[in-house]
Amino acid sequence: MSDVHFHALGPARARTGEDPLVPFLRGARGGQVTISARDVHRIDAHRLQVMLVAENQWVAEGVPFQVTEMSDSFRAGLERLGLHADHFEKEPVQ
Repeated sequence: MSDVHFHALGPARARTGEDPLVPFLRGARGGQVTISARDVHRIDAHRLQVMLVAENQWVAEGVPFQVTEMSDSFRAGLERLGLHADHFEKEPVQ
């Protein structure tokens, strides 16, 4: 298995230019990914969409994709945007 690629989301999405999440995911393609949401209290729809698309791609390739350290407010944001609060807590793909 390749190295784990780790990224900590910033508290809010970058409003000017590309959010750092996008180039991180491009560079981590094909490798195991762990994204920490420890500093995010409210997930925005754009970053969530990017994460869901990436998660689908990683799952399709059979590569682990995890989101960790989710606060209660992050989970509530997932629900506001139409997902279950535990969406990213599924067993990682092996």
